Amino acid sequence: MGVSNNQLQILWATAANKSVAATAVAISDAISFSAGCVTAAITLKADNEGTPADGDTVDFYSLVTCGDPDAVEDVADEYGAVKEHGEFLAQLNTYGTSFDPAVSTVYLQVGKAVKILAKSNAAANAITVSACINEKVVS
Repeated sequence: MGVSNNQLQILWATAANKSVAATAVAISDAISFSAGCVTAAITLKADNEGTPADGDTVDFYSLVTCGDPDAVEDVADEYGAVKEHGEFLAQLNTYGTSFDPAVSTVYLQVGKAVKILAKSNAAANAITVSACINEKVVS
């Protein structure tokens, strides 16, 4: 039995990053975990598109699915659609010395698939977000 590292790029409407307007929310495309995935970490990045100001942060949440909770009624996997239905991952602050871009890696709950929700707390600037997952896969 071997263990391997797989990198999975989070996509936002098929792009590797997403510009999130001030006070806006963006939700990534769904990405499936490998069948043998036993643990995962996610690297999150927030890059301020203007001159960072106090309060220019982004909150990241995971929206994990284990499949279709209705079983017979639907056939699609279901995800939370708001941050209150997700798991908080990290808040990245782009304001301050050497804070922009802000990058952090945290552990990620493993399920069938996941979407990432990014909530901008900036008052004026757009912030570009991106992320990738490293999953440990047992074969």
